[in-house]
Amino acid sequence: MLALLGCGSSPPSSDCEGLPAEQCGQPDAGVPDGGAPLESELVVDTDWLEARLGDPDVQLIDTRQSGYDDSRIPGAIHLRPAELATTIEGVPAQLMTAVEGQPVLRAAGLRNEVTAVVYGEAPEYDPSRIVWALRYYGHEDVRYLDGGFAAWVSAQGALDTDPPTAESTEYTIVGVNEDLRVTGDWVLMQIGDDPYDMPAVQLVDARSEVEYDGGRIPTARSVNWTRNLESGYLRPETELVAFYDGMDPAKTTVTYCASGLRGSFAWLTLTALGFEDVRLYDGSWNEWGNGDYPVER
Repeated sequence: MLALLGCGSSPPSSDCEGLPAEQCGQPDAGVPDGGAPLESELVVDTDWLEARLGDPDVQLIDTRQSGYDDSRIPGAIHLRPAELATTIEGVPAQLMTAVEGQPVLRAAGLRNEVTAVVYGEAPEYDPSRIVWALRYYGHEDVRYLDGGFAAWVSAQGALDTDPPTAESTEYTIVGVNEDLRVTGDWVLMQIGDDPYDMPAVQLVDARSEVEYDGGRIPTARSVNWTRNLESGYLRPETELVAFYDGMDPAKTTVTYCASGLRGSFAWLTLTALGFEDVRLYDGSWNEWGNGDYPVER
């Protein structure tokens, strides 16, 4: 059944588990009240989606922690970042290999050769993690719905309230994009030796300021992931550009956080801004802060 319903907000899955809210730096949840969408093929708005709703070449992915069973954008499948997470060499919450991830994507019902549009409960970083994961797995056309589910409800978009049914597919990962993902050893090689005055990459730390002050990768710049958002929407391009003022869009840029979730939102933002080579340090502080790596304070 299709319906027009209001919605509540659910908390995002935690990249900040065990941290006080003020340290995690999560923005206030709630229904977004508007905002200028960033002009990028990576980011779409509700008008774009409304014009393509029901198009068999467009597939929606709902990443919400709760609420999917009750109502969803028509045609949406459900996929959570945790379903694609694994532990690699003792470092938790990293993305599965293609061999491990392919059965998960098949069970979720993802199809090859569709424009995948990912949405969640704004403000959260789960959708950006799925966008990055699918791009890494080689899915060429993946988009992020600005404002998420709340924006769709606010725009009075149609909702499906029938019990969801998952139909498995034969989705095939044909090749991964290794350039989107880096390791701690790779980062260490790129920043060079102390005093780290000639790094080969730009580093963006998407954690809270409290976490950043407590220890960071040398040369990293602090841009709390929440600064990219206003009421659940990406901020206007001029404001986002100001946050990353002085950074070179043509230089390789690496984002990180505690476990790669908040870092994925920084990755999405910079990619949408036109930075040419943005990569995610998937192990992030879980690996760096617990490994034999230099820490700047």
